[in-house]
Amino acid sequence: MSDPLTVEAGRLKDFVQQVLSGLGVPDDHGKMTAAGLVTAHLRGFDTHGLPCLPGYVDSLAEGRMNPRPALKVKTAGTWASQVDGDNGLGQVAGTIAMQQCLKSADNFGIGCAVVKRSNHFGAASAYSLMALEHDCIGIVTSNASAVTAPFGAAEPLFGTNPLSVAVPTDKEAPFVIDMATSEGARKKIRKALDQGDTIPLGWALDETGTPTTDPGAALKGVMLPFGGMKGSAVTILTDILSGVFSGANFGGRVLSVFSNQERESGNGNFMLSVKIDSFMPAEEFKSRMDDELNRIMALQPAKGFKKVIYPGYPEHATQTRRRKQGIPLDRALVQKMAELGKRFRVEFPH
Repeated sequence: MSDPLTVEAGRLKDFVQQVLSGLGVPDDHGKMTAAGLVTAHLRGFDTHGLPCLPGYVDSLAEGRMNPRPALKVKTAGTWASQVDGDNGLGQVAGTIAMQQCLKSADNFGIGCAVVKRSNHFGAASAYSLMALEHDCIGIVTSNASAVTAPFGAAEPLFGTNPLSVAVPTDKEAPFVIDMATSEGARKKIRKALDQGDTIPLGWALDETGTPTTDPGAALKGVMLPFGGMKGSAVTILTDILSGVFSGANFGGRVLSVFSNQERESGNGNFMLSVKIDSFMPAEEFKSRMDDELNRIMALQPAKGFKKVIYPGYPEHATQTRRRKQGIPLDRALVQKMAELGKRFRVEFPH
């Protein structure tokens, strides 16, 4: 990112909320959405922050997404919840679902929630990370519009279907997985196209089913699951949990909220939180986690690596730095946000 501008996280949240308010989004829903987008930036997932906002704005303005959804939460027993997102912002349904999970986990040791009739919800770790403050392990999956081919296929059936798991620690950075189950994220392919870059071989096939490094050809073709058949199995599992199990769309039926004009997108989510002290005292567990992670980092690095790290380590360092120094934003993105803000008489923070 050449010569970026830095903006404090709180000011970015205010900007997003004010823009959404101009479209009739309630303040609490705007705050949830803003928190999700800014968390993505803090963790270094810059493609899942402000770049998503113009698509949300267009979807709300054109009636593809409901600005004032009447979310319905149905509880089944003591620990299970079903959330109907009423075609609203995905961050709203996702946040409420994880809140339900954590409320159940605090009371009963475990909480599970599924979401249907939702939309794109940004970075999955925005929800799994919520579990850490409750000394819980948080697990989140989502499905998405069909851009990824199952192993051995040349046609798309699944989304990039993210998976996130957050595990608390004591002194070390929390262990946090946040990944697309495709080999690469589709937003990164679009970014490569915009910047005139290539993508790694193995990320995608072109329209003829041939592996390609051309991002333009990749966007016309299909994404590939990570790790061959094993990764494909995980991609299918995320669709089962997020779509089949939740009552949401599945098996290629989810549509993109950013482009479709046909009907609701129909995204689904699956969320699980487990209270650690159901099995051992939380402090003991977190100390054991520190020991586990320190053992990993003490290993001799392979050739070409300076240090052995683990999922969540670099993102935690990025978050710590950006909270202090501000979030760096590309000038082209800043200009785009400034123009978007003008539509709603909201000034972009300098």
